[in-house]
Amino acid sequence: MRYSGAISDADILINLASVNRLNILELLFKKIIIPQFVYDIEINKNAGRYYNTINKAIQNEGSIFKIVDRKKDISINILARDIIEDKKKVIGPGESECAGYAQAFKIPIIISDNHTEFKWLDEFITLTHNNILSLCVYFGEITKNEADNIFNDINSKLTHPTKDTFEDQYNKSLNRFKKNGWKPYLGI
Repeated sequence: MRYSGAISDADILINLASVNRLNILELLFKKIIIPQFVYDIEINKNAGRYYNTINKAIQNEGSIFKIVDRKKDISINILARDIIEDKKKVIGPGESECAGYAQAFKIPIIISDNHTEFKWLDEFITLTHNNILSLCVYFGEITKNEADNIFNDINSKLTHPTKDTFEDQYNKSLNRFKKNGWKPYLGI
């Protein structure tokens, strides 16, 4: 199962790049739109040594990653601007940009590892790297063992790692998809 696309925040790309697994996103998405602000400010500022890994994935021929600058496309800017300004009142600028782009492009999926801000993005399907790994396992794109290894590699690099196992996160993901009514859209 490949979804038409997702809008990406910086943190999830950094986490996947930290274990050299940005390719996981290719298993689920036909395209990943990265708002210009997220690329210029958040990835540039926070990716550190993983910046080159992210940039290389973006620049690869046939890449699913596309950087879009709403300020260079008046129709996208008009469609995105109001929701960005509204969301900035309660969440960070990167997540606000993602919400605006999701609205403008009519792409309901935002991928981000900043789950603390998801409560203000409830009109969208918000997926963390754990949710993405769970979907890859569910659809048979990777084995549970491979997902467990990726999960553990990322978790070991986080400032605040979870005590959950991948199995715990897998079950939490499926329950979250059900609770939020996302199962039909996600094809589960």
